[in-house]
Amino acid sequence: TGLMEKNVTLPISMKLKKALEAKGAKVNLTRTTDVDVYGPNASGPDELQARVDVGTANKSDIFISVHINSFSNPSVGGISTYYYDKTQYDTRLASRIQAKIADEAGFGGDRGIQPGNLYVLRRSLMPAVLVELGFISNPKEEALLKSDAVQQEFADEIADGIENYFRG
Repeated sequence: TGLMEKNVTLPISMKLKKALEAKGAKVNLTRTTDVDVYGPNASGPDELQARVDVGTANKSDIFISVHINSFSNPSVGGISTYYYDKTQYDTRLASRIQAKIADEAGFGGDRGIQPGNLYVLRRSLMPAVLVELGFISNPKEEALLKSDAVQQEFADEIADGIENYFRG
């Protein structure tokens, strides 16, 4: 329907920030408005490195990248979490978050944790994950992703997964 990923992921990230702060965390976002982090007309690598640099500059303990998936087949759906196994903690972080978000009602199920050779995961110095909260190309999941309540549920579930990660 023309829904753009950024119009779902930024609100979820803002809600996630509030949920984590309510648990006592200090949260730094790479962006709080619809702007490129590096700056206008940045190359892909420059933009991705700028996001990693925010985590590094703030001495972050973890890096979470929030996304919505897409595929050419509109019947494909589900929720997954990607990690790059560069520290002993990346897989654990992915598992703890995926355990909380995987069963979101109305989505195509648990696609599991998956290794991903993705720039922000590979280049971040701290444990990092990239969550794919459903498929924007799936009409049922797209409709759910527009819902403020679903966005809040994802934020709360990710926050709970992060809390479980830090509790050991």
